[in-house]
Amino acid sequence: MNLPKVYQNRNVGNVNNDQEFFYSANPSKAKLNVKNTNLDSKINNLFKSNKYIYKINVNIKTSTRDFDTVVIGKTNNNLITLDNDLIPIKDIIDINEK
Repeated sequence: MNLPKVYQNRNVGNVNNDQEFFYSANPSKAKLNVKNTNLDSKINNLFKSNKYIYKINVNIKTSTRDFDTVVIGKTNNNLITLDNDLIPIKDIIDINEK
């Protein structure tokens, strides 16, 4: 028995369905969301890098202090360092690879 063919979209390319920006009556919330989106993409790019095998030398700036540390992993809410410290992602202002 011959079944009809199923439609397959061949123009898939790079699909970015994530919502990066949103409108808010409170402008400070909108800026906060854009900052978090940029930070999340920076962290994800560090772990997707070809240089990352087990650890990444980074400089992390938080609201309380600066870290020159080695990041070995990531959970949903924290970065894990080689010194077994957990740095909450929500507290990170900026992160740069050394």
